[in-house]
Order: sequence, then structure tokens, then C-alpha cells
Amino acid sequence: MRAFPVRRAFALCAALLTLGALPATAGATSSQTEIDTAVGKAVDYARAQQIAASGGFPATFGANLMTTSLAAAGVDAAAVRVAPGDPSLQDALLGEYGSADWGDDPPQGLVTDYEQAVQVTLSAGLDPARLSATSNQPAQIASFWNQATGSFGDPSTNSAVFGILTMRTTPLPRWALDPVVDYLRRNQHDDGGWTYAAAPTPAERSSPSEEDMTGAAVAALCEAGVPAYDPAIGSALSFLRSRLITASGGVKYLYGFPTPDTPNADTNAWVLSGLNACGIDPQSPAWTTSAGKTPVDYLLSLQVPSGPGAGAFGYEDAGAANFYATQDALRALAGGAFTPAPQSVRTPPTVVGGTPVPHLLAIELAPGNVRMCKVTAPAGAPLTELLEAARTSSTPAGCVTSFAVSGGHVTAIDGVSPENADQAWLLRLDRGAEAGAAAQPVGFGDVVALRLGASPSSGQGPRGEPGPAGPKGQSGHDGPAGKAGPRGRTGATGARGPRGPRGAPGRNASLGCKASHRRGGKRHLRCSVKRGAKRR
Repeated sequence: MRAFPVRRAFALCAALLTLGALPATAGATSSQTEIDTAVGKAVDYARAQQIAASGGFPATFGANLMTTSLAAAGVDAAAVRVAPGDPSLQDALLGEYGSADWGDDPPQGLVTDYEQAVQVTLSAGLDPARLSATSNQPAQIASFWNQATGSFGDPSTNSAVFGILTMRTTPLPRWALDPVVDYLRRNQHDDGGWTYAAAPTPAERSSPSEEDMTGAAVAALCEAGVPAYDPAIGSALSFLRSRLITASGGVKYLYGFPTPDTPNADTNAWVLSGLNACGIDPQSPAWTTSAGKTPVDYLLSLQVPSGPGAGAFGYEDAGAANFYATQDALRALAGGAFTPAPQSVRTPPTVVGGTPVPHLLAIELAPGNVRMCKVTAPAGAPLTELLEAARTSSTPAGCVTSFAVSGGHVTAIDGVSPENADQAWLLRLDRGAEAGAAAQPVGFGDVVALRLGASPSSGQGPRGEPGPAGPKGQSGHDGPAGKAGPRGRTGATGARGPRGPRGAPGRNASLGCKASHRRGGKRHLRCSVKRGAKRR
């Protein structure tokens, strides 16, 4: 089963890299007014599908993902209701995702089910880690951690991509997702794209890529902090541009049905959302065909113009409304990536101290060697109690095999100890500052991140999260000319040559002579007449 699901400051660099790839073309045909109008009609269509009694959408494939599309369009899920007094869309989602069914241990279903749920929950203005005392969606994703691959669940590009797109919205430190980014890089195909499944062998990497998964993978890399000018992203963008259809601006789909390479709304929306995540203008010259068309133009051509489904989008044409295609197209046209931020945030429920609650635990034993798991421990319990719970019953098992405490501080985890007095085990709870790992209380839903780092007593500050490289700035102006250097030494004798005879004065002319020394001590006198020199 597939899980279907912001802009970054690298648009300039990405545009510079891509402009040279295609010849100059006509401007895109869709104005911002036309795009905004299409988005408004799609929002009206979506809101008309809401069920008054529950506040949710009809039980169709991926229906809850419409929440992410509405958030991208600036619509607050807490305000989406059929009539005053009816349940809101946010109410419906809290009732569904906050239930005990979403806290099963071991979890039921696929990791992509939980990745999709985090997308929806976050865009609805709910805290995915604090839905209820039993439901912590990021911890559920961590329970699928695959230590062998450094990713989530059974090896696949799909689960890795949406693991990044969802977990990067949590307080999880960037180092915890570095193995997933590396896994995604290793599975890139020779043509620059990705497929739904993993591609661990040369033969698999030589097979054709899928356009929709490539768009999602590009989004995941950019959301993880990889700059848009990174070679992996550059290759992916080149692949996607090679799949543009000149006449319509649409992106081909490898497995189009009934004819391969037939474009559709979902594929093009995923590509657009990937560009949105990287801050790349999908209507720039690089994404405009020689016929003046872009993927935006193609998507707009699929909007149903009138009738019962007016405002919705069709899958391959504008003849019939397709709810799933509509949520994909709406989110992309509204400028959203796969997990848009909410318009408002609902206060999480209160949990009494001592209540067993799930936590996400991440441990970096060494750079690139990350363990992740779900651990249930009493709310407010000290870190040492949570580590003991992880040692005895984490999901997956073996997250913590052993740990040691000395003087109230954690001194070893899984046999890994600081190398010297300048190192220590450091703890970060949620988005708080790092401190020496000791017996700090772990609150309801806190993300627990542990790594070896500079000891607080060493005087070194904690390691900050590395920021993405920014675009290269313009060259500065030339500085002012420096002062003239000292006069060079004369030849070996140190003497000046004799003054030459004065010539006849010329009109507006001047005579200049210069003595120099040749090899062997011979002197040479060179004179010249400058005519027309300006008098001072």
C-alpha cells in the first residue's frame, strides 16, 4: 500500500542550474489569478463533500489527505464544518487518530499508514505526538525502524521518502534522519529518478524511474536540508524535465494506463509538490516547453468546468471528478509540498503524571549509527527509568541493550562510553537545549534524543544543527587601487645614467629618458618623445 502524503531558500541557485538545460521558450500561459481561481473552486468542491454528522470526508481512498490540501490553500481544519455547531474536520481527525487503535503495540498495518497519518494530523493543527495517552504517531513510525537499512519498515523508496517528509516535522534532530537520507541516495536510479521499490542492485538502478516517486523523493531531500543544487537533486530534475510533454506541459507517467507514458493529475501534482518543497518555480523557463506550456497548465486543464463535480479535478481529463486527484492537484497548485503547516494549533490533552505513555527514542551511537524505537514509560519519569523500559520492552526490540549510570549521569549506552573527559552522553528533550544525560523527567510525548558530544564541563558549546548551504552571492565590486610601491633599486653600480641632451622644444611635446642596466653591468639609456601630452 502506498502512503500519499516549505518552500526553501534555494530557488535562485536551482533556477540558475536549470535555466541552461532548455532553450529559451515562450512564457507560461497560466496567470496567478487563474491559479488562485482554480484553487478557490477546488476548495469549495472539497468543503461540499464534508459529512455534517462526523465532520470528516466520505470513506474514499486517501480521503483524509484532503486536510493537507486545505492547509496548503490556507484553510483551517478547525473551521471546516458544514454548519455552526457541527463537528469540525479537526474534531473528526482527533477522534480517529487519538483512539487506542492508533497506539497498538506492535503496530498494525504498514509504516506508510502512520506516515500518512502524521501528514494529516499535523496539517489539521493537532500534535501527532500528543493525540492521547495511547496515541503517539511519530513513535509508531519509529517502531518500524529498520537498523539494517537505516530506514523505516520493509526496504522501499516510498517508506523512506514519507518517513523523511513526516519525521522532519517532529523535534527529532537532523542526525537521526541522516541514515534515511543516505538510504534514499543509494537507491537513486541511473537516469536520475527513483521508483516505489528499493533499487539495491545495479540492474535495478538501471531500470526506468517513476515520475511521481521522483517528485516525492526530491521533496524529501529538500525537506531534509539538502540544497536544491545538490547533484542528486540536479539529476532528478533533469530526468523530470526530460519527461515533459511539449504540447500540454504535462509530465509523462511510466506506468500510464492503458497507454504507458500517459500523464495524469497525481503524477504531475507530486512533481509540482517536489518543486514547491525545493523552492523551484514550476512556471520558470526551465519548466516551460517550446509550446509555452508547464505542468501547472496541464493540471489546470484537468479541472471539471461545470456540473455536479465542478471545481474538482479529473485523473486524466476534465470529464469526471476524482476526489483523490483533487486533493493532490489542490495541494500542488496552492504551492504546498506534502506536509503543509496548519493555520492554527489545538492545545494537546493533559495527561496525569505517572500515566504510561509512548515516546520516540533516538540514539546516535556513532555518526551514521542510529537506533530508533518506541518506548512506553510513565509520563514525568526520569530518563533512567525510560532507558530501563527501552532495555526490557522497546519496539523494535534491542533499542537499548545496556546502559550505565555513575554519579547520577548516564556514562554508557549499549557499551559505548565517552572517549575522554571532554565527552559525555547528551540529552535533548523535544526542541530543548542539549544537556548532560542524567535523571531529567521525560514529559508526555517528548522526543528523547541521546548522542555523544562535548561534555558541558569542557567549556565547549553543544553541537548545533547544521544548516543547509545557501546560494552563492554576487561578486563584490573591485576595491580601490592601492598606493604605489617603493621605487626599485638601480643596477649593480647604484648610479644613475647621464642626462641626455635636451632636444628642441616641440609644441605640446615632452621628452622622457630612462636609464637601465643590462646583464654584465652595461647601462642602457632609452628616451621617447610624447606628443600632444596634456599640460598641468
